[in-house]
Amino acid sequence: MAEKIREFGIDDADHYWKERKNSGRVAEKRIHHFIKELVDEVSNGDSTAKLLICGVGDGHEYRLCAENYQTWGVEMSQYAIDQYPFNKEKIVNADLNHGIPEFDENFNAIVVSMVLHWLDDPATFLKTAKERLAENGRLVTIVPNITHYRYRLRFLTGHFPPISASHKNFQTPAEVEDMFIEAGYTIEKKAPVKPVLKARLFPTLFATEIGYILKPSMA
Repeated sequence: MAEKIREFGIDDADHYWKERKNSGRVAEKRIHHFIKELVDEVSNGDSTAKLLICGVGDGHEYRLCAENYQTWGVEMSQYAIDQYPFNKEKIVNADLNHGIPEFDENFNAIVVSMVLHWLDDPATFLKTAKERLAENGRLVTIVPNITHYRYRLRFLTGHFPPISASHKNFQTPAEVEDMFIEAGYTIEKKAPVKPVLKARLFPTLFATEIGYILKPSMA
C-alpha cells in the first residue's frame, strides 16, 4: 500500500495545539530551560530586562522567563493561550507571518524558538525583528536540525525521516546560518540544546535542535 502523500505546514494552529495537548506532547522539557539559560546570558540576569517570546507555544519558556524578566509574548493559537495557567495579559494573539505586533517597547532579547520553520518568509521576519531590539539587544533562536544523523540514515535506507508536519520551509543549519548573516546578524553563540559531548563537537550530526545567540551587525 502506498504511503499517504505528505503535506507540510499548519493551516489551523488551534487544531495543532489541541492535538499536541490530547497526545500529551506539551510537557516541560530541557529545551525550555535551555532557552532560559540563553536569555540569562544575554540579559546578564538583569531583572529590568525586557523580553519578547515570539511563539509562546506550550508556555513553558514564557513562564520561566517571566519569573525573572519583564516578558511579553506573541502566539498565533488562541486555544494555546487559553490553556496557560499564568498571567497572560502581555501575550498577544497574532500571526508572525504578518510581522511582530506593535508594542510600546523595544526588547533586550527576542526569543524565536522552533518558529522560523513555521514562517512563509523567515528571512524577512529576521530583518524586521532587528528593528524591535533595544540597543545591545540580542535575538535568541532555536532551530530543528534536519541534518541529524538519524534523518540521514533514514534517507540512505530509502525512508522519509519523522520531520514535523509543522514545517513550511526546510533549511539545513548551514543554510539557516547563511540566512542569519544575510539578514544582518553575526552569530555570537551556537550550541546544541542537549549538552552531550558528541553534539557539542559535531552539532549538525548529533544535535536534534541547535540554539543561537545573534547580534545585529553594524550597518
